[in-house]
Amino acid sequence: MIIKHREKPKKIAGYEALLKRLPPTHPKRMAVKNSLNNANAGYGGEERLDEALEFFDPPYPHLIIQDFSLGESFKVQVDTVVLTQSCVFLLEIKNIAGKLQFKQNPSALHSILTNGEIKSYKSPITQMNETAIRMNKFLKTLGCPLSVATIIVIAHPSQIVEDAPPNALILASGELNFHLSKMKLLKPIISIEELHQLGQSLVDIHRDYHPFPLAPKFQIEQSEIEAGVFCPRCVFGKMARTKRIWECETCRLTSQDAPVDALLDWFMLIKPTINTAECLDFIGLEKLDTAKRFLVRNGCQPIGGRRYREYTRPLKGK
Repeated sequence: MIIKHREKPKKIAGYEALLKRLPPTHPKRMAVKNSLNNANAGYGGEERLDEALEFFDPPYPHLIIQDFSLGESFKVQVDTVVLTQSCVFLLEIKNIAGKLQFKQNPSALHSILTNGEIKSYKSPITQMNETAIRMNKFLKTLGCPLSVATIIVIAHPSQIVEDAPPNALILASGELNFHLSKMKLLKPIISIEELHQLGQSLVDIHRDYHPFPLAPKFQIEQSEIEAGVFCPRCVFGKMARTKRIWECETCRLTSQDAPVDALLDWFMLIKPTINTAECLDFIGLEKLDTAKRFLVRNGCQPIGGRRYREYTRPLKGK
């Protein structure tokens, strides 16, 4: 039973917003585009993992948590957690192009592309071993006696894996369901009631990974980011404010909500706070009072004294 479903990562929308607001010749566009491609590939792999477990019906009670994160306290991020009465499985999917070679001493994962280019990544085995240690430590704080096991899942059957260490469990997504269903688990350590209590505790403790703001991570200054309200239909067209609505200068689409997307762009890209003067300039409003009403009307909370007042708006992450 799935007790927490996966959502599309908000960072994908952030990368798209950053690309939209960078000039075509900006030197960081390629880095942002690569990050967007990697994020989309990662999400695509996670969806394949979800599909692989769509008909998961093993002969033992279980709970599934998709996309689990403990945030900074324990620094645990897992694609999927499977809880049973005997142990906890941590599933991590890899959707990396090319032939995959596991390297030792030091550990790494090399991707060899068809053009001969080699890309190096942190070994997912090392990554999951570290995650398992942290997860074990966290479960002990809950008084949970379950052990933790890790499984690395390869997204596509066409991916070739070489030199995988014999002690690592690496499966293709298509064989995951069968493997977990046929696995003989140890004698139950916790009751069904305790299993559900554990699942609810993990869902309650889960904290979305927060990747924002993105521009500083690429060392992009606010002055390099184009301000204004972009058209939601033709994407790169700018919108101008009339008396009550906004109209695209390119396709003539009218909208009342388009400025809200621009406000979200600010929080995703630039910083977690905004003042009325910044809102005036970035959104394209005419008066400070108008900016204040706009911020409050769209869920922004004031912080600080009147003289240095800023506004913040919660953004869910990943």
